[in-house]
Amino acid sequence: MKNHESMKRNITRRSRRRTAYRFPDDYLPFLVSRASFVILRDFHSLLRPARMRIPEWRVLGTLSAGDGYTVGALARATLFKQPTLSKLLDRLETRGLVRRIAGGQDLRHSMVEITPRGRRRIVPMVAGARRREKSILRDYPARDVKAFKRLLKAFIAGFESKAG
Repeated sequence: MKNHESMKRNITRRSRRRTAYRFPDDYLPFLVSRASFVILRDFHSLLRPARMRIPEWRVLGTLSAGDGYTVGALARATLFKQPTLSKLLDRLETRGLVRRIAGGQDLRHSMVEITPRGRRRIVPMVAGARRREKSILRDYPARDVKAFKRLLKAFIAGFESKAG
């Protein structure tokens, strides 16, 4: 809580000192990107000992909830372009970490599921990610974190629906 209050005071002080408007300081896409960068900067170092790369983390982490995804939905969820994801899925399938279940003629409608081997690989990483999240958010009230996550999800849903 102390860090949270200190940050608020520092932000207020800096805001008063600034007389000129600086574009990125109040631009939502920049702020979200910056927050992501700061949060993930040292999280990625947790992947190194497991010899897990970020793309593998994004796919297996997304699939770890247990529900299968179509290739198209998985591409949207993991922020990959479909051709990139398809190549990654080929490699993960070869390693026995995921499986694709045919969905007709169009491969984009194939279902992708995590295998037991993939689950064993990702479960410790998800647990580490949750511990890391808890650690970096410990100075913020739980209700604020919950409200912030809810707002981000609403923004994402709204922006995605407008993007078509």
